[in-house]
Amino acid sequence: MASRQCLVAVNRTIRAAGLEEDGVHAALIDMARNLARRVDKVGAEDAPLNLLRLYDSALTKLERAAAPKPVPRSGRGGGESEASESVEPTSPPSLAIVEEKPLDRIRRRKAEAAARATG
Repeated sequence: MASRQCLVAVNRTIRAAGLEEDGVHAALIDMARNLARRVDKVGAEDAPLNLLRLYDSALTKLERAAAPKPVPRSGRGGGESEASESVEPTSPPSLAIVEEKPLDRIRRRKAEAAARATG
């Protein structure tokens, strides 16, 4: 008689997760059970690698379905004020390419150095 080890494991996972067989995960549960039956029929040691990968993928999806969903955060973080939430986005500032001529750069640096020396 063939082992039912994989099917039992899938059923335990479903029961522990509290997934409903007729709920939104019904197709996933059915697929996981069918794959478990196929692995049990062939034997885990003799099962083709593709079948084992499908079975592992189904178990992973069951675990994800069972994982608690993150609670959506309401509003903004504590550091921001109420006033900043009501500000509507504006258009980006206009961008212009500004190139400083080498002679103008030398003059600006000399003026900055002179201002630092006197100030």
